[in-house]
Amino acid sequence: MSIALSSSKPILSRLQEPHEGRTAILLVEDEDADARLVIRSLAPYARRSSVARATSLKEARAWLHRNACDVVLLDLSLPDSFGLETVTRLHADAPSLPLVVLTGYDDEDFALEILAHGAQDYLVKGQTDGPLMWRAVQHARARKRLEEELRLSEERLQGIIGLAQDAILTTDADLNITLFNRAAESLFGYDADDILGRPLSLLIPERFRADHDVHIANFSASQVQAQVMTNRREVQGLTADGREFPAEVSIAKLHHAHGLLFTAVIRDVSERKRVESELRRMATTDPLTGLNNRRRFLELAEVEMARLRRYGRPVSVLMLDIDRFKAINDSHGHAIGDRALVRLAEICRGELRDTDHIGRLGGEEFAIILPETPLAAAGEVAERLRHRLALADVPLDPADHGQGCIRMTVSIGVAMSGEDDACIERALGRADRALYEAKAAGRNRVVIGDGYPGPVFAAASAPTSIAS
Repeated sequence: MSIALSSSKPILSRLQEPHEGRTAILLVEDEDADARLVIRSLAPYARRSSVARATSLKEARAWLHRNACDVVLLDLSLPDSFGLETVTRLHADAPSLPLVVLTGYDDEDFALEILAHGAQDYLVKGQTDGPLMWRAVQHARARKRLEEELRLSEERLQGIIGLAQDAILTTDADLNITLFNRAAESLFGYDADDILGRPLSLLIPERFRADHDVHIANFSASQVQAQVMTNRREVQGLTADGREFPAEVSIAKLHHAHGLLFTAVIRDVSERKRVESELRRMATTDPLTGLNNRRRFLELAEVEMARLRRYGRPVSVLMLDIDRFKAINDSHGHAIGDRALVRLAEICRGELRDTDHIGRLGGEEFAIILPETPLAAAGEVAERLRHRLALADVPLDPADHGQGCIRMTVSIGVAMSGEDDACIERALGRADRALYEAKAAGRNRVVIGDGYPGPVFAAASAPTSIAS
């Protein structure tokens, strides 16, 4: 054990560097007799420690500035410092260094105050033997090391939370907010200082709050420790200015001495929802006319077929084709042909019910599903569409305000689906044959097809023409 005893002169020049592998102890004690007692108590541990001595706070601070140290044994009564101030001043200089206070004052409340000011332990002079002092030194090192690890861990965690792009918040068991990171401030529009301690319900639209409470109660009672809230139909957040947004939420719970703590990671998925909606629209919509594309139309048609088979309600189909469409393209160009298709889509949407479905199957060919519509009524709808389209102007130049237009006519085939149809394609096939009959009969007309397979609804026994 290396020992340096000091008089009132500075000791820095006479202190030895701690031996590698030993516990380096700095004894800060101005009384020689007390210093000898401490050093004598630690003598049995000389092979595992090195002890240096300073007689004032100034000497101690200077030595610590130049040397490595594991533990400081600190007397509170020094020539240049006294009492708790001695602890606070040295702790401020070396916050990561374990301090064990040496005091002649045996009082539990005073000891607790010392610990609150940064000391790791305290020893009462005259009541401390070698093993107790050595144990205090080692325990102080271990506790300080754990404190430092915890502090670094908390700093890392706070750094991660602060830099996170997603909103992170924590609540207590009563769902009062206890943590609110910068991303949460940006997302919800609240300053952390303003919302800490306030209820989580402030961030949830009122109509969802009761449902949210049920989910939290179920999550609290379950064995699951963390989950992404994908089992909920809709998760919405509420900003300080009253704006709602779709949210993706991951939540975890932690059992604490004071009850459960909940941590949520929240992401605004408005843009993702918009992109998903746009992708769905692109996947199901004809890009030129905005109508259902063939795939989406057939999906909707099968839904109506399922309803037909379940409830026996009538479902009629129309096949519609622009007459001499190739001639329009050849005479006026494909841009005018596209304009004719768009005009047809606009008129059909205006004439049909919200429950009807129209789709562009390809080129100038369109199909319409009319739920709850028997064959005769479907024929009337088809004739109304044919007449309306025949009167519609298709401008050659949209900027010309209706000057210079062409007109188009359509042929329409009508059929009705029956419960015996395995799929909608059968009814579409019958409507398609009726469409070609309308073309062969001179175009610009509606033909109601025969061949309806079921006896529930009456159908024409032969093709019927509703001509203009």
